[in-house]
Amino acid sequence: MSIYKRDMSEAQQRLSAWWAGNKVDRTLAAVTAPIDPSHPRVTTFAADIPSRYTDASTIASNLDYVLERAFMGGEAFPLDGVYLGPMFHLAFFGCEPHFAETTTWYDPCFETVDDALAGLRFDPENRWWLHVKDWIRWSLEHSKGRYLTSLGPMPVAMMDTLAGLLGTEKLMFALAEEPEKLHALRDHLSTLSRQIRGEIYALFRDSSQHGTIDGMCIWSPGKVLTSQCDLSVMISPTMFREFVVPELEASYADVDHAIYHLDGEEEIQHLDALLAIERLRLIQWIPSTRMAAPEYRKPLNWIPLFRRIQEAGKAVLIYCPPQDVSALLSKIDRSRAILFVNCEDVRTAEQTLLDLDRIGV
Repeated sequence: MSIYKRDMSEAQQRLSAWWAGNKVDRTLAAVTAPIDPSHPRVTTFAADIPSRYTDASTIASNLDYVLERAFMGGEAFPLDGVYLGPMFHLAFFGCEPHFAETTTWYDPCFETVDDALAGLRFDPENRWWLHVKDWIRWSLEHSKGRYLTSLGPMPVAMMDTLAGLLGTEKLMFALAEEPEKLHALRDHLSTLSRQIRGEIYALFRDSSQHGTIDGMCIWSPGKVLTSQCDLSVMISPTMFREFVVPELEASYADVDHAIYHLDGEEEIQHLDALLAIERLRLIQWIPSTRMAAPEYRKPLNWIPLFRRIQEAGKAVLIYCPPQDVSALLSKIDRSRAILFVNCEDVRTAEQTLLDLDRIGV
């Protein structure tokens, strides 16, 4: 039993049933809140860069600090995110990472598409790849059932990855001027990425942790995978179907449960193409750059979008404040939704869970 989540087994059973298409007792919801521990084991979070990403003792201490201070209710899980910054898998292909306070930046590796076609390789002795594998192995062994270990920086989102490898401007020119070469490069990258993902999944298959969980924080009893395409805000639906949909279908074919990160209103133009992907089960919605605007952040203003996703047979992941949970669930299909509800305190979180039990499905 986890000291950080007493009902972990119950939450996993509910998610297993939901992924299998079975009826569950209430809407799935990850309900979180901060905790102020009375006798913390760790009193300080070490924010030093890069040691918080690279030093084993700092990583371990920071993990304990975070886990002690989080209430994880419903389908929220205590988690070691194995996080070194967004798109960190670029480092596996040779892009040098530059750690900053709130993100990680990367130097492009290639000048041209031809250079990438000739030189793109995966080196199994890459120092960042070895570091991530060591981190995952340590985390799985160290957990002893107290928390879950994330899959870490999985190589997904091939077009976003190519933007990192080449630079966004060069990729946009290549889309228009060298589409056939870009197809070949995308497919080569997909093959390398599939190999890496397979090695990561193998680490979990050989461990005591049941199931997998990635940066989306949705546990699966099998293999889960979340993908995205931030670049899609700059391309047409036709280009999206040509360059993005094939790589999504290929990556989702290898897993049990597929998730897509729909990041902002500008990406809604591609929703029909996403809804046509058979193996895609769950779409996460966030209003992206307009999160600060109340009319965009409020989930009740996106009911038509949620219904459109659900009526196509997919589920939707929605970020919802506790005061809007009841109203939201009265307007959508509760069986095809997962809520993320972040509360200001444990009392509010516990009341939200009671409300969810009362509402049911």
